[in-house]
Amino acid sequence: MTPGLWVLVALGAVAMAGWAYGTREERVAGRSGPAAVRAVAIFLILGGLALPALRGTGLGAPERVVLLDLSRSMTLPVRPGDPSARTRLDSALAVLSSFTPDRVYLFGENPVPAPLDSLTALIAGHDASRLEPALQVARLGGADSVRVLTDGDLSDRAAAIETAEGLGLGVREIRVAAPAPRVGLAALRAPERARAGDTVRVTLEFRSGGGGAELPDSVSLQLEREGEVVASSLAPRPAPGRTGRAELAFVPRDEGGGPAWRRYEAVLADPPDPFGVCGRIGAWIEVSEAAAGAVLVSTVPDWEARFLVPALDRLVLGGARGYLRLSDGRFLEMGATPRVVEESRVRAAVQGSRLLAVQAVPGEMPAWLAGALAAHPRTLFFAEGAGDVPGVGSRLTGPLPGEWYAAGPVPASPSSALLAEADLDLLPPVRELYAVEPPGRWSVLNANRNRRGEGRPLLTAGEDGARRWALSAASDWWRWSLRGGDPRRVYEGVFSGIVGWLVEDATPRLASLIRPPAVGRPPVWRIRPGSTDLSIRLLDGEGAEVWSESAADPPPEVIGPALPMGSFEAVVTATGPDGPVELRRPIDVTADPAEFLPGPVVEPLAIAAQAPPRPPMEVRPPRPVWPFLFAVLLLCGEWVWRHRIGLR
Repeated sequence: MTPGLWVLVALGAVAMAGWAYGTREERVAGRSGPAAVRAVAIFLILGGLALPALRGTGLGAPERVVLLDLSRSMTLPVRPGDPSARTRLDSALAVLSSFTPDRVYLFGENPVPAPLDSLTALIAGHDASRLEPALQVARLGGADSVRVLTDGDLSDRAAAIETAEGLGLGVREIRVAAPAPRVGLAALRAPERARAGDTVRVTLEFRSGGGGAELPDSVSLQLEREGEVVASSLAPRPAPGRTGRAELAFVPRDEGGGPAWRRYEAVLADPPDPFGVCGRIGAWIEVSEAAAGAVLVSTVPDWEARFLVPALDRLVLGGARGYLRLSDGRFLEMGATPRVVEESRVRAAVQGSRLLAVQAVPGEMPAWLAGALAAHPRTLFFAEGAGDVPGVGSRLTGPLPGEWYAAGPVPASPSSALLAEADLDLLPPVRELYAVEPPGRWSVLNANRNRRGEGRPLLTAGEDGARRWALSAASDWWRWSLRGGDPRRVYEGVFSGIVGWLVEDATPRLASLIRPPAVGRPPVWRIRPGSTDLSIRLLDGEGAEVWSESAADPPPEVIGPALPMGSFEAVVTATGPDGPVELRRPIDVTADPAEFLPGPVVEPLAIAAQAPPRPPMEVRPPRPVWPFLFAVLLLCGEWVWRHRIGLR
């Protein structure tokens, strides 16, 4: 209230008390004292709601609010080659003490308030420096402007600017480190498996930042194996803040001893990383001996190889290679980067393969391929015409007239367990079916004409001593895989069982690590269909078990635990179509390198505080209680005083 109103309230209180004691009470000595007490009580009652409360609102912004970056990049020196070993966090704390802040928020991945008496024991360990959530928390706390202590490598600078402007929050960024021109390695993408003697290609991603005027125009990269350089490349340096890519190719040596996991490291040779945090990145590759894996040779133009080679690559240790005959003794080698090779290379691959798959017309194969098919201990033949199949002792006749559909019941075979719940009615008909005379020892799947009548084998198999073979009387299985859903599961079940039986002396790939772990990101394994009694154990560097998971009927994917940084070994045991199998592989858990990667040079944030687009909620002050309590006490005192002077 204004002073005039307070005067009127006071005069009113005096008038009411004077009227009561002057006209309603007896005229006794000393009655002016109780009248004065009543006047004060009436004044407190009339003006009580306008008097100030003894406590504040509990709301409102502190005068100085500071946001402190605690991402891992704050552990770097203030400048490259700093002899004082002063980190960016040390510099930020020194600046912070000069501000004498009223409130401090720590931000990285998530913002948290910090007690002002424990700022010297902070540890910078966040994998990101996200400023936007910290700005929102500071605004909710009542701040209208903040200071940000950071090294400038913010993960969400654009989003933070938009949020600050939308909230009307003033932001002043104070950097504790100058941007250093440098290049950092971001990722190394390598195949999980490779064969000795084959060309392996890996992709390396790198980022430039911190200016660039002092950096060379090209970046020198190397790939090392136990300190030995196995490949090198020279790539143009990208613009600051952009990512570049380079491909390095090398040929792993056959070191003997069977398949083994080898660690390869990409190294930034020039310009070197001045901080030593983004100049090296590694990956594990399982290298198998040269005489391993499956080889598919197709002499006819068909889609079968497009779908069969990836299936064989998953099922056979050492992977699979596919060759399509062109002309004049040349073949097209399938893969991520197809290339034309000579017949001599295909012959060498066939001779060293563990499983030989051939798609051809029996009477039109080259003599060397027919001889290899007859002599190889494990073969899979896809019929593209009639004739005698070498090494099988069977003859193909036909094709048979009509449309032929896969039909149940599923015969007993290595694939029967994988096809037990398959809905064969969803499968499309085969294009051409040939009669096998005589058929093999057993049939994997049968077909009948127009879904009626006697069944004919689609895929038959047999063995002769140590030699095993499988013969497909049709050649368009790829249509099942292309359709997806249940037909694809039938396709995978058929060839998972039969290939496992053909190469049961090899170790099948029961579990593949489709997502390697990182700090805060658990690993994911893909389990081969038909596997049972699965067990996955993770062992630390000393061989102690840190996690395990078991399942009698495992799901298609198994998610592991979140792991700390370090080296681990995964031990996978399961029962596949060919019996118990154990697989081991190393796993390295490293922090996300994105926090240490250089970024573009940008101006520090300098946003003026503004009124937010929506008016803030009106905060009512607390209603005062003390005037009324004091008035009650005065009235009680008045009553005692009245009785003392003889009034009722």
